[in-house]
Amino acid sequence: MAEVLILPAVYMGLVIGLYEFFAIHKDLAFRGSHFLKHFWHSLLVTMVFIFVLMNIDFVLVNVPAIASIPYLGNHIVLRIVIGLITLLKVHGSGVVARGAGGIGSIGETWVHALIITALIQASPFAWPSLSGLLTTYLPFLPV
Repeated sequence: MAEVLILPAVYMGLVIGLYEFFAIHKDLAFRGSHFLKHFWHSLLVTMVFIFVLMNIDFVLVNVPAIASIPYLGNHIVLRIVIGLITLLKVHGSGVVARGAGGIGSIGETWVHALIITALIQASPFAWPSLSGLLTTYLPFLPV
């Protein structure tokens, strides 16, 4: 069994989660705790999705309920399902926030949602290259 990647999921989730927060919510005027709720929502959910994608074998072994659902035991199908959930979550959070603030345009939400979903889906494959850069330029961070 491969090692469980926790810190890479945190690092990638931090970067992509911050991008998601600022891209989706850049036009919305948040104040106080409303701002913090959207911030933590985008950050933590992104980290969870990236953790599952980076440790897909670990998740399938340790959460047998997922593997017991027909077709979800397949890595590719599980990645597609997580991608669809991510796309709906990112788009939905933009729509809910827009409905609360009444500001923003509908056209950019799908583009940003697709970009963020692609970044989340690509993060397990990009990590080997990015870990080398991280150790070179930020040697004080554990990898």
